[in-house]
Amino acid sequence: SHMGFIHLLPALPDAWKDGEVKGLCAKGNFELDIQWNNGTLASVKLLSKNGGNCELRYGDEVVKLKTVKGKTYSLNYQNGKLVKL
Repeated sequence: SHMGFIHLLPALPDAWKDGEVKGLCAKGNFELDIQWNNGTLASVKLLSKNGGNCELRYGDEVVKLKTVKGKTYSLNYQNGKLVKL
C-alpha cells in the first residue's frame, strides 16, 4: 500500500494455492481480510477506519472506493473482475 494504492496478492507463493489472511493493515488506516482459491483472489473485505479514498488493484483490475469511517466493503473476484457487493 506504499504506492498510493493497495495491491492485492502481489506475490502469492505457488505453494499457497488456497488460503486467507485476516486483519492486514494498509496505509490509509484500512484493514483487510483476503481469501484466495487455487492461487486466485476470491474475496476481500475492507474496513475503513478513517474514511477517505481507497484504490484496490488486482492484476489489471482497479477499483476506487470513497469510503466512510467504520464501514466495511466487500468485493469478489468474478470472471476476471473485482465486483463490489
